Amino acid sequence: MCTEMSLDTQAEAIELLRSLIQINTTNPPGNEMKLAQWISDWLDKRGICSKIVDLGAGRANLIARLDGSTRKSALLFTGHLDTVPPGSNPWKYDPFAAEQVGDRIYGRGSSDMKGGLAAMLYALVSLKRQEIVTEHDIVLLATAGEEINCLGAQAFVDAGGMKEIAAVVVGEPTNGDVIVAHKGAAWIEITTSGSTAHGSMPHLGVNAILRMNDLLSKLSKRQFIISPNSWLGMPTISINQIQGGVATNVIPDSCTCQVDIRLIPGQTLQNATEMITDVIRELTEADPNFEAQFSVINFREPVACPEGHPIIQNALECVGGPSTVRGVNFYTDASTLLQGKSLPVIFYGPGNDAQAHQPNEFISIIKYLESIRFYGRFARYHL
Repeated sequence: MCTEMSLDTQAEAIELLRSLIQINTTNPPGNEMKLAQWISDWLDKRGICSKIVDLGAGRANLIARLDGSTRKSALLFTGHLDTVPPGSNPWKYDPFAAEQVGDRIYGRGSSDMKGGLAAMLYALVSLKRQEIVTEHDIVLLATAGEEINCLGAQAFVDAGGMKEIAAVVVGEPTNGDVIVAHKGAAWIEITTSGSTAHGSMPHLGVNAILRMNDLLSKLSKRQFIISPNSWLGMPTISINQIQGGVATNVIPDSCTCQVDIRLIPGQTLQNATEMITDVIRELTEADPNFEAQFSVINFREPVACPEGHPIIQNALECVGGPSTVRGVNFYTDASTLLQGKSLPVIFYGPGNDAQAHQPNEFISIIKYLESIRFYGRFARYHL
C-alpha cells in the first residue's frame, strides 16, 4: 500500500473509487448527471466547491477548483465520467458492484477511467486538508461523453475553459507509465454507387460492392509520405465496417464502408481526405462512370507534448519509481481540449490500458493509491 497514506485515508480513497464504479454511467445513454451530483456532494463535505454544468438529457460535466497563490495560470486535471457498456460476454463479477478481491477492484470503468478520476479527486482533497496552496490554480474537469463524441470536453472549450490552462494532465489508464503523445483519428464513410439488376443477369447492372472492392484494394495499399513519429510510429488505415446489397438475387446499387485512419502529430484531416480523393480520382480516370462519395463522420486531432518539455521529467520524478515514457494509438478528450494547441500535456493513470473495455475489467488498488500520491506531487510543480 501507499506508505504516505494512513490506513483510514486508504480506506476512504478505496470507498470513493467503489462508489464511482457503482454509479452506472454506461454510454449510451451516459447519465453522467447522477455521478456529477454525487461527486459534488462528496467534495462539498470536504470543503471543496464545485460546479455542475448541465448538458441536457441527463448529461453533465463537473468542474472543481483549488485556488493558487498567484492566480496567473491553471493546471488542468481531467477525466471522464462515462464508460462503455459491459458487453455481451458474461462477467465473473457484477460490473457495477465494485467487488474487491485481493489487490483488485472489479467493475466497468474501474480502469477506464474512474480509477484515474477518483485518484485526482482524492489528491485535491488531500491538498486541501494539508492546507497546501500551489502557485497556480488547479482545475479538475470531469467530462461527459468521452467514449463517443467528447461532448463534455467540447462544452468546456466552448465556454472558454481552456483560456487560463497552462498544462494538462489526463488520467486515462497508462499502467503507471508516462504517456506524452497519442494518435488522432479520422473516421470516414465512403459510398460507392451502381445500378440494380437481377442476380441472374449481372451484366445488366453495375455492382456497387465490386466498385467498393476496387476502391478498398487501392486504399489499403496506400502509404502516407511522412516520417515515423518517435512515440507513435506511422499512421494506420483500418477498414472496419461495410454494408451493401438488399437481397441475394439483386445486384447491389449501393455499398458503404467506414474507414478508421489514425494520424500522427504533424498530420491534419486534409492528409486523410486527400488520400481517399486520390483513390477515387484514379478509379474515375480509369472508368468515367465510376461513382463514389465520402464524408467525415469523426475527427480528432493527434496530441503530443512539446518535445523536451520539463513537464515530462517532472512527471517521471512524481512517479517515484520505474516508469516508461511512451505514446498510445487511441485518442482522448485531449484532442478536443487542445484542438491543435501546443500545450504541455501528459497522460498518467492507475488503470491498465490493456484492461480498457474488457469483461471483468479491474484496477490494482496499489496502483490506484500510488496515483493519488502522483497527482498530489505533480500539482505542486511550477508550471
